Amino acid sequence: MMPIKHFIYTILFYVFRIFPIKRNKMVVCSYLGKGYGDNGKYICDELLRRKSDVEIVWLVENEEDPFPVGIKKVPFSSLRAVYELVTAKVWIDNVRKRSFVRKRKGQYYIMTWHGGIGPKKVEREAKHQLTKEYVKAAQNDSKMADLFLAESKWTYDLYQRAFWYDGEIFLRGVPRQDILFQNDQKQMQWIKKNLGIAQNQNIFLYAPTFRNDVKESLLACEMDWEQLLEALEQRFGGEWIGMLRLHPNVAKYSSQLSLPPNVINVSDYPDMQELLLVASGMASDYSSAIFEYGITKKPAFIYAKDWEAYTKERDVALDYARLPFPTATNMLQLCQAVRTFDPKDYDQKMHSFYEDYLGLQKGGHCAQLVADRILEVMRS
Repeated sequence: MMPIKHFIYTILFYVFRIFPIKRNKMVVCSYLGKGYGDNGKYICDELLRRKSDVEIVWLVENEEDPFPVGIKKVPFSSLRAVYELVTAKVWIDNVRKRSFVRKRKGQYYIMTWHGGIGPKKVEREAKHQLTKEYVKAAQNDSKMADLFLAESKWTYDLYQRAFWYDGEIFLRGVPRQDILFQNDQKQMQWIKKNLGIAQNQNIFLYAPTFRNDVKESLLACEMDWEQLLEALEQRFGGEWIGMLRLHPNVAKYSSQLSLPPNVINVSDYPDMQELLLVASGMASDYSSAIFEYGITKKPAFIYAKDWEAYTKERDVALDYARLPFPTATNMLQLCQAVRTFDPKDYDQKMHSFYEDYLGLQKGGHCAQLVADRILEVMRS
């Protein structure tokens, strides 16, 4: 039975239709009310750069989060949020909208999925691990969507196969990856300064995904940073520091972790792509982030210390034997993989994986292309 609150919100999605759709209004949401980040950020940045007349509304849980001038913040779970959605011409979201959300005729919804290339089975292929409410929301969300964005043929096929979706898929990249293809050195300097990191310091980013149990998620984040940073300095030279990034599902628990002084907790940093850009090396386990990081061609490592337990709980969609990243299941193996890293072999494997197997699209201008589509839709 539908909760009373959900029933009321469903009714409001129809009641507010007494108000007309505003053709130049766009409502953006990221991770159910998180701050200015992911694909939505880069699309908005492009529209703001053009000085377009698009009225941008961002649904956010914390109204204190910093946003550029020109974006109106509205509380995520408010009645005002329902009104903004009902009266906007364009929606953008990177996760499934809740099952009570209803799109009206004449509106246009761009789904900029937060994942992408990754080893975990998702959506319909992991249906047995999802709640009935989530499946209902996902099916409703795909029914409403007008456009999905894909960065590779692999992701294109995944959307067709597992997302209950048979509409248009834009196979031209995703906006959040533009920054990785462009590799702007001045932008990297600004990000390091913003993080309080010296320009001559090398950064190693560790970004594990979440587990269904919070305790297990936090255990997955534990690492012998002293041993790892020593191995990095021996192999690559220079001074190295660490950054730890928890998955958004468990980021609020990051304060429970004890980190050494030369490791920064960046779980609350709004833009993962900026962290990927400035990192000189990275490790992850089952997260799609490492596949985005691979675009930079910088050293990346799989650190999957609970491989057997995790794969019993969660099916994997990629054969780990095909991955180009050196793989380890304990710290000894990870440090050994760092010390014996072979750039020539790595480059060959990366090319074969990204070009031949995944069919990665050469990006760098996707935000511009999506902005063009939004303006076209608003003019129609």
